Amino acid sequence: MVIEKSKIEIKDLGFECILGTLPFERVRPQPIVLNISLELDFSKAAISESIECTVNYAALAEEIRQFVCNSKFQLLETLVLKTSKFLLEHYPRIQSVSLHVEKPEAIPGARAAAEIQVRR
Repeated sequence: MVIEKSKIEIKDLGFECILGTLPFERVRPQPIVLNISLELDFSKAAISESIECTVNYAALAEEIRQFVCNSKFQLLETLVLKTSKFLLEHYPRIQSVSLHVEKPEAIPGARAAAEIQVRR
């Protein structure tokens, strides 16, 4: 049985990083929350129960955290596009990525400054 498209989701991946254009944002880490949806064929993994046939989402989540923290992006738009590109280049099994990011402390009184999605 071949499943052409399956989905793995990582919901509410939260961590702190340098993100923003304002002077204080360039020195003080602030929280962000990512929701990631990955499309891939994981039918071989389901049959073999081998993690080598799919994406190790725990390792992937840690790589995303490290990538974003080390990049120190100024714009959410840059974070979304470069993180999506990173995932597609480093995980050949991934067919498409949908990424949603929130910056909760950017605007006082608002739940989040922005939410941006990209689908590739």
